[in-house]
Amino acid sequence: MSREVYTTNEAARLLGIARTSLINWVERGELEPATTPGGHRRFRRSDLTKFAKKHGFSLDESALENSEVEVVKEGRRILLVDDDENFRRFAHECLGIAGNFEVKEAANGIEAALLVGSWKPHAILLDLHMPKMNGFEFISQMRSNADFAKVRVVVVTAYADEQTRKELKNFPHDALIVKPIGIKDFVETLRGLVV
Repeated sequence: MSREVYTTNEAARLLGIARTSLINWVERGELEPATTPGGHRRFRRSDLTKFAKKHGFSLDESALENSEVEVVKEGRRILLVDDDENFRRFAHECLGIAGNFEVKEAANGIEAALLVGSWKPHAILLDLHMPKMNGFEFISQMRSNADFAKVRVVVVTAYADEQTRKELKNFPHDALIVKPIGIKDFVETLRGLVV
């Protein structure tokens, strides 16, 4: 039988999101917890159910049975490269749901190239059509350096027509995600690609 009230850690596991993401949503007023006399947050199941439905995912009771299992490795560095600020904000939030990542952003391939060299990300979410240096040029430059051969590159684009897919075959990448994509699908895809 399911319980009616959960701690912050339990609520995050039940929703399948990182604890920090849950706290961020609370601070933005999207999820209202109760507070114990000692000042600890408690989350009502009914509120969690409404919140999950609004954001397109469901409560996972099994996550509470084995709470020591992490969905992803903590501290993975993810570089988000896209000239669309709204998409960067969306992707950043999805990464917060998917796991406990360290995320940096770049608005074009030139900014991304500088960050790759200095910050050394584990994975890159890369748009193709950007000013200054596009995604194709970025992949070509990055893959020419053996130091970055193991960095995962996930192309995220709204232009996934046959010609683009054919052209991408010449640029080594690990996956293609087509925009627009919903939160639930994006989170599930990220969990499988950037660990």
